[in-house]
Amino acid sequence: MDSLLIWSNRLALPCRAVAKLCGWLLLILMAVILYDVVGRRFFSTGSFKLQELEWHLHGAIAVLCFGYAYIENAHVRIDLVSQHLRRNTRLWIEIFAILAFLIPFMLLLSWYGFDFTLRSFQRGEGSSGGIGLPNRWIIKSAIPLGALLTIIGGLSVLLRSVVALKRPDLAEENL
Repeated sequence: MDSLLIWSNRLALPCRAVAKLCGWLLLILMAVILYDVVGRRFFSTGSFKLQELEWHLHGAIAVLCFGYAYIENAHVRIDLVSQHLRRNTRLWIEIFAILAFLIPFMLLLSWYGFDFTLRSFQRGEGSSGGIGLPNRWIIKSAIPLGALLTIIGGLSVLLRSVVALKRPDLAEENL
């Protein structure tokens, strides 16, 4: 069982590393927003490129951190129902949800997201107005990458849940 926890922690590493990178991206996003707002308000400057960069950074941060949110149990749940269930029932539901829903959906998302990104790269897709950012494939690549990170995070939680079923002495917050 300890080896499963070790593997769970190893699987969580890429999610945590990307989340740290996204933390730095949040600082960059904040600087871009500040520059854009101050420039527009006081100096009559600003551009569509800055606004698109804001949206791209925000979107990438959100999509790339799904796996981290899952391993840290920071995602949305319906606790109204689950709080009344036994611990093992909650763990079985978690395992089932990961295997039946999370992994298949994220595999589809990564498959189609990769194709979506590849077509954008091949076409040299840029901003639809022509005055925004070029290379739209860069932001689109966050979709399949985020899906793969979510699969990795889901596998980490799956392993922790299996261990928790076998070791009732472990508190849920220690998993």
